[in-house]
Amino acid sequence: MNKPEVEKLLKKYKDGLCTEQEKALVESWHLLELSEKKSDLKQDEIIDAKNKIWQSIEEQTALNTNKNYKLWITIAAAAIVLFFIGFVINNRVKNQFGEENIASNKLEAIKPGGNKATLTLADGSKISLTDATNGVIAKQAGIKITKTNNGELIYTVVSNDDAKTKKSFNTIETPRGGQYQINLPDGTKVWLNAESSLKYPTTFNDAERIVELKGEAYFEVAKLTHKKGSRVPFKVRSEVGGGRNQMVEVLGTHFNINAYSDEPNNKTTLLEGSVRIVNLSSLASNILKPGQQSIIAASSPSVLIKNVDAEDAVTWKDGFFSFNDENLQTIMNKISRWYNVDVSYHGGKMDKLFGGRISRFNSVNEVLETLQATGDVHFKIEGRRILVMP
Repeated sequence: MNKPEVEKLLKKYKDGLCTEQEKALVESWHLLELSEKKSDLKQDEIIDAKNKIWQSIEEQTALNTNKNYKLWITIAAAAIVLFFIGFVINNRVKNQFGEENIASNKLEAIKPGGNKATLTLADGSKISLTDATNGVIAKQAGIKITKTNNGELIYTVVSNDDAKTKKSFNTIETPRGGQYQINLPDGTKVWLNAESSLKYPTTFNDAERIVELKGEAYFEVAKLTHKKGSRVPFKVRSEVGGGRNQMVEVLGTHFNINAYSDEPNNKTTLLEGSVRIVNLSSLASNILKPGQQSIIAASSPSVLIKNVDAEDAVTWKDGFFSFNDENLQTIMNKISRWYNVDVSYHGGKMDKLFGGRISRFNSVNEVLETLQATGDVHFKIEGRRILVMP
């Protein structure tokens, strides 16, 4: 498939319009590995599958011209590949684990998270953004707070004099199984991932803009200038402890920060612009360029830099899990936070690395089935607890 066809397929997947065959292609993580293993499909099953696909194509499409014929030959070939990917994965899971596998939990499927958050105002009062109706939900110190139809929180300054009289802060927190988007008073857009919090002033001054993050968030920082024309810096402070406290300083850019306390490292990934990362434990610093990621670990006083596919770090805000040679524990941490489930490990340690992409809006059962189809791990669901086994 060429690039436009791939992009079209991904858009269909995001909109929930994919056929089962197309869905299988998008969610297949180890196609090369599967292709190298012997298939359990019989010859008559293969022939029957091809016939069904061709029959469906002929019924839905009139192949009247040579121009259309060449196009649909390509689509048909892709459809056959898609069908077998899904068929082989399903066949392998059944053969390896028998009928007693994740599929038996379909009736108790654990649903994904959604737009859930709590807003704590400067006076200590709390507003559940999950339950709040759309429209103006609060007014404070010259600031109007509005919840939009698509689950965003927008700050609007209605009185500059009132807004500047007192320095006050709000905090937005997402629970396990929650996410939320907020537009800060300066126009900066922030997407908060599950089990995260952001503390920020209700209005920013002309000297600097500072917010405090715990967990994960994607920032699109608005450019702000002093009256004299110089840029006002935007800083994100993450207090994780254990030698992992950091400060990210930007002028106007797009970046993602992952600073969960249960992860071994802080990771800051830059998509555009320029970012300065400071390790607050040692005061060591480094500059990030687009397509790079900084790593701050408790075991090192420095700020490590590596080249990455920056888009992988922000697919969560677009509704996807994206794993790029990640270990199982990191993957299960993401699943645990998003689906609000507990995870237990049985048996020996698994050092296998996984890669691929799958929708965050699938049930957890579907996500685990895709991982399990690699043959490297096995899962069992007990209520809201997932057992991970070799």
